[in-house]
Amino acid sequence: MGVFGFSLALLLLLPGYGLAMYLFSGQDVIHGVQPNQGESLTASSFILLILVSAVFIGAFFAWVVSEPQVQAFTFDEYQQRLTLTITRRCRSPVQVHVPFSEIISIRPYVMTSSAHDGHFRVAYRGAKGKFFEHCVGDGTSLENIEFHGAWLRGMLGERMCELVDLDK
Repeated sequence: MGVFGFSLALLLLLPGYGLAMYLFSGQDVIHGVQPNQGESLTASSFILLILVSAVFIGAFFAWVVSEPQVQAFTFDEYQQRLTLTITRRCRSPVQVHVPFSEIISIRPYVMTSSAHDGHFRVAYRGAKGKFFEHCVGDGTSLENIEFHGAWLRGMLGERMCELVDLDK
């Protein structure tokens, strides 16, 4: 959502900036008055300032609506549920309880074939059937990924996928 949010903010801001430029300098040009190049609000420094502010506002918007981060997670074998503590920027943490029956897949990943650690991607169906996917356990050693993968395969069956090497 980060790139989409940034692009959306830019698209929403640019018409307003165009209107501001018209209001400041456009009426003189329409009436035939030639503005002095040094005093013109359409000088390159003014346009640069407008574009830089649009980029900063777009970047802030993209930062606020960026992907949520999983701070903690537990698999409860007895209650048959996954508990995630999820945080979004500028918001307080939220605990999400996912029954094992709603988990679509858990995929372990390593970034390169020579990597010594990896992470899991958990995909599940939330409220009203909405699809969610989160990265959990970033920096988990390969030994722990294999151990937890076997343990989760015992509980989830084929929904626990094999290790995926992103380098291949």
